[in-house]
Amino acid sequence: MPRKEDGMFFEVHPAPLKDKLGRNYIYVRPYGLQRVSQDELDTHCASHYSVPPGEMKRVLGIFMQAVAGWLADGRRVETPFGSFAPKIGLHSEKTTADRVAGTDVELQGIEFTPTRRFVELVAESVNGFRPIDNPDTQQLAADTAHLDRALGRCMAESGYATVKSFMRHSGLRYHSARRQLDSWCEGDCPRLLCTRLGGTRVYTET
Repeated sequence: MPRKEDGMFFEVHPAPLKDKLGRNYIYVRPYGLQRVSQDELDTHCASHYSVPPGEMKRVLGIFMQAVAGWLADGRRVETPFGSFAPKIGLHSEKTTADRVAGTDVELQGIEFTPTRRFVELVAESVNGFRPIDNPDTQQLAADTAHLDRALGRCMAESGYATVKSFMRHSGLRYHSARRQLDSWCEGDCPRLLCTRLGGTRVYTET
């Protein structure tokens, strides 16, 4: 059978759940390294929808500013492609409702719910799916020599490692890469030291 040459790339990964024989179930997800930048979106709209160059970036910037104010007021904002709503939570666990004050609550993100029509438009545009050869994360995580080489490349490159740089050199996904780096920070004689610089975790050799 000829190899499919169009459609959405997907990756196959093992899931935590196992069947009765102890085999991991598998799941698929879109290949995660493909990105469309704002510049690419702006150029595409200018070329295909008669939008003046720069207009999409300007409109999206205005949209972000306008929506931020409504979300900060606790409102849901509806658009033709979906709705946006604030997601809030508590700083710490509570068991008594009358002890929850405003200072205990924090913004934890923004929820997006697509409209049915938007989902239908995406589905109508999908032209099948095609697999991409992706490494088995479990095998990579179990290969200590491979992980050592990946860490060595990070250190040779910049003198330190971050989760993203270790992902790039090891082939691991985000959570697996962070778990491995954090494991090297544990024990009586840790191999790495983790320092937070803003929102980035920086790992240096001890």
